[in-house]
Amino acid sequence: MNSEEAAQIPRRTTRSLASSSASTSNNASSAKVNSLEPLTINDLLVGGDPISLDELFSNFPGRSSQILEIVSLLGPLNTPMLPLFVYGGVSTGKTSIIFRLFRHLNRPLVYSSCTTCYNQVILFESILNQLHLHRKSSANGYSNAKRCERPSDFINFFTEALTDAINNLKEKSEKLISGKTMAQRGIGNMIYLVFDNFQLVREWDKSSTLLPFLFNFYDLLKIPEVGLIFISNTSPDTFYSSNMGYVVPIPVYFLPCILHSWMWL
Repeated sequence: MNSEEAAQIPRRTTRSLASSSASTSNNASSAKVNSLEPLTINDLLVGGDPISLDELFSNFPGRSSQILEIVSLLGPLNTPMLPLFVYGGVSTGKTSIIFRLFRHLNRPLVYSSCTTCYNQVILFESILNQLHLHRKSSANGYSNAKRCERPSDFINFFTEALTDAINNLKEKSEKLISGKTMAQRGIGNMIYLVFDNFQLVREWDKSSTLLPFLFNFYDLLKIPEVGLIFISNTSPDTFYSSNMGYVVPIPVYFLPCILHSWMWL
């Protein structure tokens, strides 16, 4: 058999060959994960090209009043803000608008969905991972930046991580200020925490202590460089309780809106 004939014969895939191929593929995937660049403060920014307010209005017709209200409540760059409670029914555009708005403003945020972060410990550790610019991987045994179970520990860990993140932001802002184009999209020195699907927290274990803690988090921290945004499918009234001492943040209501038989996500 000549070499040309041999090349035309289909190669049979044996079990050992398949195993070897899978092993090689797994090793390559593992190497790819391990070779990822370390996270930087840029990873707290919403990616994508800059987006204007006009584009936001165009992408979300009928939502200009809510967009402008949130912009006003967030305030200019480096302005301390009171916590916000963005609420409305499913598919009213709440989360999508928050993300695109932060893309427009070019401000860093730490996002946590209470669907995937389904208990207190996972929520705390997810926030700390993002602030520490920590990515779980095989290199670190898929461990978290901090093990955190109690609210009291979370405040201490959060304050430490936030201080480092703010210092990183200040250094980045100082570098960008020298470039006119970049300076126009300065990122400032604030970090915003976004809690999505917040209504689910009511069903969690220890919610009677966690809810007051989160609603009072801004006052407990006493750090003006942090902003809090809660996104919920239910109204602030559903969080009221006679045995919970807290004040619900500033409400921003998203009315139901259906256009051309489609709804926002």
